[in-house]
Amino acid sequence: MISVYQNKNDKTTAYNKWYGRVKQGLEIKADVLCQHAAQDSGIEEAHVAMVFDGVLKQIKEQLCNGHPIKVEGLGTFKVGISSEGWSVENFQKRPGYKEGEDPRKWCSAQQVKSCRLLYRPSEDIKTMLREIKFEQV
Repeated sequence: MISVYQNKNDKTTAYNKWYGRVKQGLEIKADVLCQHAAQDSGIEEAHVAMVFDGVLKQIKEQLCNGHPIKVEGLGTFKVGISSEGWSVENFQKRPGYKEGEDPRKWCSAQQVKSCRLLYRPSEDIKTMLREIKFEQV
């Protein structure tokens, strides 16, 4: 379903224009997903919850270690960063610089400004999104 809103940010060219957006339903929490998965699979809810918790723990751990996570039928998740830029001159002036070092192979932890989770949907999800039919509310 689509709801409508007006952009009130006067710092953009979109100011005062009207836009559609998806009307969100209630948030579904993990325990409810586990209940539904248990009903669908015939496995006890407690077992589904234990497996879900274990998988979630591993996803977090592997993402923190720099590994993209591909979930078949859903997509791929990976960690991305934003970093401060540096010039070759500043790179060469930094403490510990060694003659001939390649600036493309260096980024210090101090350069990192923020982290975010990136998601690339699977073909199944892309197809599902193309086929969604919307209704005005």
